[in-house]
Amino acid sequence: MSSQQALNALGHAVSGSVGTAISTASLYPLDLVTTRLKAQRKTGDSTGDYDGVISAFKGIPANEGGIKALYSGLGTDVAKSVVDSFLFFGFYNYLRPRHRKPKIVEELLVGAVAGGCARALTTPISNVVTRKQMLGSHQSLLQILSEIRKESGLLGLWSGYSATLMLTLNPSITFFVNRRLAARILPALEEEDFPVAWIAFLIAASSKATATAITYPFQTGKTRLQMAGSAADAGVEKGQSGHSKRKHILRRMLDLLNQSIFGVITRIITNEGMKALYAGLQGELLKSFFSHGLTMLTKGVIHRFVVRIWVMMLLPYLRQRKLRMK
Repeated sequence: MSSQQALNALGHAVSGSVGTAISTASLYPLDLVTTRLKAQRKTGDSTGDYDGVISAFKGIPANEGGIKALYSGLGTDVAKSVVDSFLFFGFYNYLRPRHRKPKIVEELLVGAVAGGCARALTTPISNVVTRKQMLGSHQSLLQILSEIRKESGLLGLWSGYSATLMLTLNPSITFFVNRRLAARILPALEEEDFPVAWIAFLIAASSKATATAITYPFQTGKTRLQMAGSAADAGVEKGQSGHSKRKHILRRMLDLLNQSIFGVITRIITNEGMKALYAGLQGELLKSFFSHGLTMLTKGVIHRFVVRIWVMMLLPYLRQRKLRMK
């Protein structure tokens, strides 16, 4: 990888992180509300805590100490989002072919791998954010991580990662739709001197909303897994042991399946109905529309600025280094 390519990948990572931080902070209350809606359980004799996005926006401040309750965990989430975005954009631009136009499957695969690598490192922090959003906890990051580890062991820090692997399709679908729409629409508008920045915003926002609608059931399952924290909460009884080795192995296999994303989704459908998988979807679509659009808009502006600064500062140094090596 050449120094210019490395510089470009780093520029995308930094600008993407800054854009993500701005959009995360701007839309955090909506994120907290949709997390609450995804996590609350609805059964035949219970309608859950809140009926929808507006109900949650009214109820959370009223019941939990004012407007600040909508910002519980904001600092941790912004930090997680910055790291997550930096890693994703870095991996994506490093892995994506540069000398030819990638095929559709190739582009989706690169996005999925980049997302999986990034989330492998940030899932523990994501679990902390979910707890803060659900419980309004004032504990520190390290205190909550320690609490999760005591409850569920070291692997408990990665609760919901199986869902995260499925959700890596979200950025893949987003980038695929975004690139295809941009390639068809933007060149024609540039010729007519149209304000391209706002069209780019709408394209990016629409792409994210499309991907979110497709993968939303996995988001609901992920939130449930993160809040479960243990097989006991997921509906598995640990106190009973099998009468034989075969029964014990079978029970362990069922336990593992029960704790997987597919087990959680099946349980939600069985106990609460298909509709429960889409609780809070309206709020998530609204958040995704503005979040990704704002991220990509600010990313484009910041990337141009960052690359120009780096080119001005680093290229003379790199040229001198090449001359010395010769």
